[in-house]
Amino acid sequence: MYVRRQFDILFMYLFSWRLILWSLFTGSLAFLCYQILLWKWVAIPWLPVSLIGTAVAFYAGFKNNQSYERSWEARKIWGSITNLSRAFGSASRAFITGEYANTTIAQQEVTEQIQVLIYRHIAWLYALKHSMRQRTQWEHQKKVNKRYRNFFEKNFDFATLEKEMAPFLNDEDEKWVRNKKNIPAQLLDRQSQHLAQLKKEGYIEDFRHMELQSLITELYKEQGGTERIKNTPLPRQFATTSTIFIVIFTFLLPFGMLTEFQQLGDGLLWLLIPFNLVVSWVFTLMEYMGDYSENPFEGLINDVPIYSIVRNIEIDLKDMLGETDLPEKIQPVRNILF
Repeated sequence: MYVRRQFDILFMYLFSWRLILWSLFTGSLAFLCYQILLWKWVAIPWLPVSLIGTAVAFYAGFKNNQSYERSWEARKIWGSITNLSRAFGSASRAFITGEYANTTIAQQEVTEQIQVLIYRHIAWLYALKHSMRQRTQWEHQKKVNKRYRNFFEKNFDFATLEKEMAPFLNDEDEKWVRNKKNIPAQLLDRQSQHLAQLKKEGYIEDFRHMELQSLITELYKEQGGTERIKNTPLPRQFATTSTIFIVIFTFLLPFGMLTEFQQLGDGLLWLLIPFNLVVSWVFTLMEYMGDYSENPFEGLINDVPIYSIVRNIEIDLKDMLGETDLPEKIQPVRNILF
């Protein structure tokens, strides 16, 4: 997630240089054919071009709305995960007391059970974060995208899943989780089985068990929501046709502008090139932004900052446990927060 108020010139250049080259090419081609080669027949009426431009604007706007909706929904899901995590930590500390056991349970044992639950939840957060980091075939995999990811990996600590989960799982859990396919889902199931065992041993009673289990159910729901966005692309027919329409329109645009600028005189026909550049740049950049906003977990600058969110939740939960050696919040790298 880019965190500065406005994109700086460098980022605008990185976004736009290919688009500018395309606009210069189409404008120069129209000028060359009409003015230098004297192919007057290449000039096409402005009315059909403007109609195509109107249709393309509506279509690109629809796609961008859908892309933004996916990105914003992903952010809302992780906001809900934040709230549910805090609620689970707080409820665990308040509900798990050991007062319903047939024999007296030492406070230290109660505290240990609470810590196991909360630490396992932090491990679940890191496991879910890493599942969002896996690449899919419809995400951007061009050479330039790989260079960006390599740059971020050199300037940001992208630790492995095993390394990040290790401090929060006991030996039994760590060994148990190794062969699981969907680690986040299995860790939530582990939490449910743990809660059932705590009820059996008298750490909690029926009502408290149901309340804690309902939080686990909500976490399952939010995990399913973020997996749905990650594993389901924006329908490719919309993405593909939008790109095709933009290319067709921006190619025809300068040929439709020829007769309009010819009215200014032969000496000013060259103005076609900069005006075509501006109009084409607006349309192509609109398409570009929508294209790079539809996948909020693809490891690029428009991502939802789940690394930062998970770290903030970890800080909150450890603070609830009374720990003082808390990790630092993740800071932006080159104004980008992951």
